[in-house]
Amino acid sequence: RLHNFYIWLVWQICYLLPVDQHKIVFSNFNGGGFGDNARYIAEECIRRKIPYKLYWVCSNPALPFPKELNLVPPNTAAFVYHMATAGCWVDTTRKLYYFKKKKNQTYIHTWHAGPGLKKIERDAGSGLTDKYVRYAQRDSKAIDLLLSNCRFWTQCFRSCFWYDGPIMEKGLPKNDLYFQDQEPLRRMIREYYGLPMDAKIVLYVPTWRENRKLHVYHLDFEKCLEAFTTRFGGDWYMLVRMHPNVNAADFDIHYTDRILNASPYPNSQELLAAGDVVITDYSSCGFDYIQLDRPSFLYAEDYDQMKRDKGYYLELSDLPTPIAFNNAQMLKNILDYSEEEYEQKREVFMQKMQYYDDGHASEAVVNYILEHTK
Repeated sequence: RLHNFYIWLVWQICYLLPVDQHKIVFSNFNGGGFGDNARYIAEECIRRKIPYKLYWVCSNPALPFPKELNLVPPNTAAFVYHMATAGCWVDTTRKLYYFKKKKNQTYIHTWHAGPGLKKIERDAGSGLTDKYVRYAQRDSKAIDLLLSNCRFWTQCFRSCFWYDGPIMEKGLPKNDLYFQDQEPLRRMIREYYGLPMDAKIVLYVPTWRENRKLHVYHLDFEKCLEAFTTRFGGDWYMLVRMHPNVNAADFDIHYTDRILNASPYPNSQELLAAGDVVITDYSSCGFDYIQLDRPSFLYAEDYDQMKRDKGYYLELSDLPTPIAFNNAQMLKNILDYSEEEYEQKREVFMQKMQYYDDGHASEAVVNYILEHTK
């Protein structure tokens, strides 16, 4: 309570200071590493050498960052000073702390995902705490621009985000990576993990649950790899990437030379761009792979429970992605996978979603920043 009062007091003082329109503060999960949408917007600023001072909110200064970024610890006096005097804020998630925005400051909220299966924010109903709802409503009132990568997601934002302001429909900055030459990324990831260049990679990327429990992660990695080899041929390897909100050390996995721990890798988007198949439960990366026309599989043991708690934006019949509720169904889905059936369903799905991603989202956001911070 004393710290909260201290931060509030510093905000009152710093609120009186003038705004530097040539200063941008980036935040990824309120102090995370150099990643997600904020990373690619910052890299575009650096690439174009815009004459702005760039700051990144980071709780671990030992993490690797470009030299052009100045690191600021979250929820400190220095953090408040830079937030109160920056012409632009770029955040990937809600600001779950006190803030006081001025009228001549621009707040760009990128969110941290594209469309997924489970409902979010207001649409999740009783799945949110009252405290989070209060933060979310306050945060939404301050936003000047939200980013969307498809028509379907724009419609979801209108219903769920407590926000009725402008939405930039130019794609997600982190998805720009999908539209670059993929071969260098594929080589880089295989070299990083010591895999053959012709290795096939399946990514297991489950999301997290509010209770932080791990009881739903029972995917049989070994048998899945055997099934992929049987169905598709080639040498298959699995990279297991847990959600940042889950402590990967609590997940008892027996890693081998074919089942690799990808949780420490700093950039999940590079892993996704380099992979061949993804297995997830409710993460938006499953939808990314549908957009990329790569095989995507859902494995969700608590599908019915999640439907009761939060609900889903789509019915299973809307998805081209096979879904399994246990390992037996998962293996059957892999072995019975039909490219023809997948493509037919994917065509309908893509028409429903109407994606905007084209590799230029970061460029569009930086253009917006330059226009609105003159």
